[in-house]
Amino acid sequence: MRADGKDSTWESEAMTLEAERLMISGVEVELAQFGGDERPDLLYLHGGLGPERSTVFLQGLAQQFRVLAPTHPGFGASSWPQHIRSVSDLALFYLDLADHLQLRDAVLVGSCFGGWLAAEILTRSTARFGRLVLIDALGAKFSDRLTRDITDIHGLSEAEVTEILYYNRAHAMADYAGLPDEALHGIARSREAFAYFGWKPYMHNPSLRHWLHRIDVPTLLVWGAQDRFVSADYAKHYAEAIPNSELYIVPEAGHFPHVEQPERVLDRVLPFLSVAEGAMQQGASA
Repeated sequence: MRADGKDSTWESEAMTLEAERLMISGVEVELAQFGGDERPDLLYLHGGLGPERSTVFLQGLAQQFRVLAPTHPGFGASSWPQHIRSVSDLALFYLDLADHLQLRDAVLVGSCFGGWLAAEILTRSTARFGRLVLIDALGAKFSDRLTRDITDIHGLSEAEVTEILYYNRAHAMADYAGLPDEALHGIARSREAFAYFGWKPYMHNPSLRHWLHRIDVPTLLVWGAQDRFVSADYAKHYAEAIPNSELYIVPEAGHFPHVEQPERVLDRVLPFLSVAEGAMQQGASA
């Protein structure tokens, strides 16, 4: 949390939170938890900038769910073994993690790169998940090969990237000089892994859009109206490709609407998830 009370994606990477370390399929991964064990499970997959911890959004979700927030292999302090080489490997890893955690009718929420992962996971299997929320997800290609769907940010300055990712630049400001070495190392690893997994083809799987129809759980897409990384038009194509989906455009927000407008996003996401929770309870009592 910034000194002025505003949330910051960049600074959230450095926040300390007790996280257990699990060994899953040869990967030692960090797993943080918000909320009580008695609540329904929600698996949150963070974006390409690294793990988001202690944010208003995650704390809001934790009022109704047990939020499980792993750090992707290669990001932050999670290990990166040689057999994890692609987004497909990451998707299979997360299916193993869901089995290990014995998730049942869990909610899956993914932001940015985590949204790409969430889509890849559920095109393979929805057996352990009952609802999906994608927040400004990457991963799909909808236009022709000469038209760029996703802005290339790797060759830009940090100031230029900030303009692309945020509506309000204040949310991106961080005092790197004040961060401990461990936190800086985690940020550097996250950036390296993000570039590696999204390098070629750039930030997408050319086949993914052809398999999005396999996602057979109710889906909510949440998108920042001013996102210049993946636009609202891109979001409409994403929503059209997933059956039983709906799209919510968040005003005055860029690529991380849950960071810039957490209350607005929670006001839309929680009712969507409450419907799912009610349906599960009815099925259990039938």
